[in-house]
Amino acid sequence: MSKIPIMLKLNGNWDHYDIFRDFEVDAIVVDENASYEILISTIAEQLSIDTSDKIVEIKYIVNDNCPPMEIRNVMGVRVYMETKKENKNLGSYPLCISVRDFNMQLAITNDSTSACSSGSLNLLEIPSSPAIEEYQSEIITESTQTYIEEGQVYQDKQVVAAVMKNFSVMHKFQFRVKRSSHRSYWLICVAKNCKWHFKATSINESAMSKIRSFSRQHTCSLMDETFIQRKRTAAVVGSIIVPKYCNPKTVYTPKDIQTDMLSEHGLNLSYMQAWRANEKALQFLRGNSSDSYNKLPKYFYILEKTYPGSVVKLKKAADDCFLYAFVALCTSISGWQHCRPIVVVDGTFLKSAYRGIMLTTSTMDATGTIFPLAYAVVDSENDASWKWFFEQFKEAYGERPSMCVVSDKNESILKANIRSKFKKGHLQLHVLYFATTRSYTLDEFNERMLKIEEVDPSVKSYLYVIGYHRWSRVHATVNRTFTMTSNIAESLNAVTKETRELPVFDLLEYMRTLLERWTKEKLLKAKGTFTYLGYKFNKELDDNNTLSQKLRVRASTDHIHTVLDGVKRYIVCLENKKCSCGQFQLDELPCAHALAALRHRKETYENYCSLYYKEEPSAYL
Repeated sequence: MSKIPIMLKLNGNWDHYDIFRDFEVDAIVVDENASYEILISTIAEQLSIDTSDKIVEIKYIVNDNCPPMEIRNVMGVRVYMETKKENKNLGSYPLCISVRDFNMQLAITNDSTSACSSGSLNLLEIPSSPAIEEYQSEIITESTQTYIEEGQVYQDKQVVAAVMKNFSVMHKFQFRVKRSSHRSYWLICVAKNCKWHFKATSINESAMSKIRSFSRQHTCSLMDETFIQRKRTAAVVGSIIVPKYCNPKTVYTPKDIQTDMLSEHGLNLSYMQAWRANEKALQFLRGNSSDSYNKLPKYFYILEKTYPGSVVKLKKAADDCFLYAFVALCTSISGWQHCRPIVVVDGTFLKSAYRGIMLTTSTMDATGTIFPLAYAVVDSENDASWKWFFEQFKEAYGERPSMCVVSDKNESILKANIRSKFKKGHLQLHVLYFATTRSYTLDEFNERMLKIEEVDPSVKSYLYVIGYHRWSRVHATVNRTFTMTSNIAESLNAVTKETRELPVFDLLEYMRTLLERWTKEKLLKAKGTFTYLGYKFNKELDDNNTLSQKLRVRASTDHIHTVLDGVKRYIVCLENKKCSCGQFQLDELPCAHALAALRHRKETYENYCSLYYKEEPSAYL
């Protein structure tokens, strides 16, 4: 008859995703034909469990796609043993052990029986015990508690355990758990014959724990080098430094951990210990990357309820795995009607465990700043993901006349590789190219293209292959005013650069809070703005107004004026909002010549500015 080694996980707890966490490890060896009673008695003996007043619950995980299986009888043991035979390694199919009081189980059973017999389940209000109320003002709830003494009351056993782990690291010693249950927590020093011990038990039947006995004096040698090296500090140090990582933009390196631990706690960590503490802290804060995807259905449900009118979509693959996620908040959807229908799209690589791409769409609001519209996480940039993304965008925002999408993802741009030309140090090319994109007339455009050709003829060919209408405002089929490039999308990517390592749930939540914060800031700014136009466009108008002071005006008709600028002559038509310089009609903002004509007519500029430049608080509600 062969023996089977079995790993035991104890003193842990099951989370909402059927994962056993915060456990300790032990092991037993049993015969492959062991009965249910033998298995229970072997576990109880190894873990020092008194089965006369305790109930031992045994569960194990077969695979990630099904809930844990519980062993309740002989058949359960036989199924487990047959499964275990396939892989007899100690770590395969570990048993997760939970211990409960017999009286508590009996009370639950009786309550359930009564509820079933009456056909309904009633929730009863149980008055708090006077013994519990007595301690309410003195209950310790934080694991950062440093001073420990007999009589202290803690919120629950988990807080006690965390406090003692921190205490052991700070005082450079190691303990072991002599006994642990939902009612008691008993610790002793790992050194033999040392008199250090700690004992806490629950108050009556509550979850609170009170320190009953604490002997803080060690009779062993804490300076024993081999003893110190056995101490595993990563989890404890990690729990201490968790607040350092709450802001994703914070850079906190293992070297910083070493410095802070030494200066604040007198703890001298090796670089590897500090690195492990860093990994533990991130794990405590963000959890497992795969668990992050499991949170998305609930998260999207909450988003829909919290932001009525939002469009949130989650798409799964054929094997029920995550594929795409799309979010367009109601505040962005309502604000879109106050923005010019120019959409800038972009994608950026994610650096989390499962990689992926984050797609974003933005536009420019009345203040001339970024106004995010939607964001999504997809597997990669391909035809299928882009098609799905724009389908969801269309559902959220619909279509508007003269709508235009700006992107640097066009294949011809990538093939032309114009950026590689600019990166070779051709600063003059940079200046000429961006000046050409802002040309207001064909004469200006052709003049600047000739200068580009003089510097590097191949660049002119590249720009021609791309198509002038894609990047030149004077050739554009849709008036894009100030949004000629994808710079606002790239600026958004720069803001979210440090968040690309976050798990998908934390990434989406960061984007939500970022948009919410920006919306509130814009709303406050709009309420405090007393100029007709938003800041950027009002400044542009002020600059034009300064230039207009030097100009002379000759009226030809009621709406057509000739404006003289030295030897140059410009024709302004106020009725059609056009000027021969091209700036008035392309910027949809009075140019210097138009302002000179308006001043000649003693007329204000308000009726000649685009409504998209007017800052209204309603755009952010």
